[in-house]
Amino acid sequence: LTYRSFCTTQELFEELFMRYMLTPPEDLTAEELTVWQEKKLKLVRLRVFNVIKSWLDTYFNEEEDQATLPTLAMFTEDYVRVTMKFGYDQLIKLIKKRMDSEENGQIRKMTLNIRSEMPQPILPKNMRRIRFLELDALEMARQLTIMDFKLYNRIKPVECLDKNWGKGDSEHIAVNVKASIEYSNQVTAWVTDSILSKDDVRKRAVVVKHWVVIAEKCRLLNNYNTCMAILSSFDNSSVGRLRRTWELMNARTNQTLASIRRLMGANRNFTEYRDIIHHANPPCIPFLGIYLQDLTFIEDGNSNYLKKSDNMINFSKRMKTAEVIRELQQHQSTPYLLQAVPDIQEFITTHLQSSRDEETLYNLSLALEPRYVLI
Repeated sequence: LTYRSFCTTQELFEELFMRYMLTPPEDLTAEELTVWQEKKLKLVRLRVFNVIKSWLDTYFNEEEDQATLPTLAMFTEDYVRVTMKFGYDQLIKLIKKRMDSEENGQIRKMTLNIRSEMPQPILPKNMRRIRFLELDALEMARQLTIMDFKLYNRIKPVECLDKNWGKGDSEHIAVNVKASIEYSNQVTAWVTDSILSKDDVRKRAVVVKHWVVIAEKCRLLNNYNTCMAILSSFDNSSVGRLRRTWELMNARTNQTLASIRRLMGANRNFTEYRDIIHHANPPCIPFLGIYLQDLTFIEDGNSNYLKKSDNMINFSKRMKTAEVIRELQQHQSTPYLLQAVPDIQEFITTHLQSSRDEETLYNLSLALEPRYVLI
């Protein structure tokens, strides 16, 4: 899962091929050689086979690993075929599947809950002219969840290594993590823009209330990523300072928002949220920022090599990284059974891509509700 942080795929397979072709110690008797082949060589080859199969199944990266397939196919034909018949059949099928695949990313087994019925979308009366406040909060949460999960489901393990999502020198590095981050930022910007687009304080309050309900519906759908993106808008400098607007919130809205804040709060390293996510029934979209925070902490707080050695790989660090990535992958396996509504998703996409920048929104916030001057 984490080998790319210390070697290339080609280097990994060179070592695996050498391990598979393990030679016996010298001066063994015929009987000892037979025992060595049965007790040692077969076990080593089985382990190498399992690593290669797991790599093809789960950790193959379309952009980086295509060039390795011909070499792997040749090795399988020349060596595995004559030494491990059952292994040969499985590997050749997987290699061919990877060579023929037109899909980007890993092959992921999707677990469908056939007992669940896809709910009927709740459509606004006028689909030709969709207005934000006329969209049902639950349906908005559903459509946002469909869009969010599509991005989350594309994230590959390799993108989570070496803080690749923070490297801006190439548009091809961690593209899916970056897309998910961009989505969250766009949701936050849209929420902010929609609130500040209302000149009247009472109308702003209505918009805030609607977003609070949408955030709560996202929470009930186990979409913690979008829920956090909405919450981030309420806490940013442009919306958080709108004292007159927040004073118009009723008790129910305040109670709902307080519950969301308590769940998603950073107190004690997001303890309450982590407990909820570990026991959440799928489908689920975790808050991606937590995983990126944990991966950054592991990367920055642990050396790549053991302190007393220049070339001994710190596998403890890799195990910690792998644990975080596996948890991220765990929530990719079960999709949402929700029906996409193209018109609503087009409405959402248009607003996600057209929100004003932070500086403009902050200046607008000051114009709508000037700072209080204490005399």
